[in-house]
Amino acid sequence: MIRLALVDDHLLVRSGFAQLLSLEADMRVVAQFASVPEVLKGLLPDMADVCLLDLSLPPESGLTLLGRLPEGVKALILSVQDGPAMVEKALHLGARGFISKRCQVEELLLAIRTIAAGGCYLPPALAANLLAPRQGLVCLTPREREVCELLAEGCDVRTVALRLGLSHKTVHVHRAHALDKLNVSNNVELAHRMQRES
Repeated sequence: MIRLALVDDHLLVRSGFAQLLSLEADMRVVAQFASVPEVLKGLLPDMADVCLLDLSLPPESGLTLLGRLPEGVKALILSVQDGPAMVEKALHLGARGFISKRCQVEELLLAIRTIAAGGCYLPPALAANLLAPRQGLVCLTPREREVCELLAEGCDVRTVALRLGLSHKTVHVHRAHALDKLNVSNNVELAHRMQRES
């Protein structure tokens, strides 16, 4: 029997996962938590085999739990924040697997069983993203990065031009080059990318 601890700050999400996992004959949810302090206080040694852990937990990130879970409890990150930088960070800190909340049920079950058996699990798409050469923020020129940081803060092109002493056309050129290098198509995607990798 695989004993599971669920960590997510949304009650409906936890309840949904608990209900879903209870249908599996080889799995049992033994604990549910809504925050990092709750886990540190309530997850005891030898209570669970696998901890399904969300990253967005008030008041701390779920990442802070990695390395602090009781011995023998393996962490499977289950999050919408599944960019390569976040996946790498979680694995570096000790997660045994990482899966998107957008995954299919079958993949979630496979990940849990793989990790419970002592393995590690990454969906093929996430593994490919980690292995593929990536154009990260490091590929931006200093000026492109300055422009991107201001755009990500919500400044419009006119404001960026004024603050950096550039023409509107020059700002548009730097923006276009940065969007192309980072493989994003608009300022919203740019802001998400900057936040994720900075």
